[in-house]
Amino acid sequence: MAARMKGDARRSQILDAALSIVHAKGIRSLTLRELADSVGISEAALFRHFKSKEDIVDSMASAVFDSNQFFPRGEGPWEALENMLVWQLENFQRNPLHTSILFHEDIFREFPSVKERFDLRRSSRSSLIRQLVREGQGAGTFSAEADGDAFSLLFLGGLRQAVLEWRHSGFSYDLRDKAPAMLHLLRKCLEVRH
Repeated sequence: MAARMKGDARRSQILDAALSIVHAKGIRSLTLRELADSVGISEAALFRHFKSKEDIVDSMASAVFDSNQFFPRGEGPWEALENMLVWQLENFQRNPLHTSILFHEDIFREFPSVKERFDLRRSSRSSLIRQLVREGQGAGTFSAEADGDAFSLLFLGGLRQAVLEWRHSGFSYDLRDKAPAMLHLLRKCLEVRH
């Protein structure tokens, strides 16, 4: 058995172990037995920290979602968009296991509360991108012809594709190296044409 730990430390250890199992084997392989064995505690001890397996998954997803919150910063709309993309690529580079939650459809099918929060997060991110496009158009720095909905799809879809390719490569390269080419193409979509 594992050494005795304080509540928050043990809870974090359990969530980290759960994330590792989901990453290595998928959400369907996350059993209470495997999780308890991975942490070195009894199944009963899991229930000192969580009400159920659903509570574990929900808490794990919450931790991942919370660490993937972006708050725009920059001198203007383009800088905020640029910072958003670079920040997200850097965050995934530091936390590759997070992609097991954010880019795995099985977890959304099996745990509707996680899907609901993910959908809210995606909708919020998309709204922010559309708002930044409108701000750039209002300032005359983005083309009035640019469609905020379409741009949001390109931005988020390009990010998703870049992360999925990186995942499928076994995280074999630095994801942040994708930023310059992606930003160049995204910028072209917003350019004012003279």
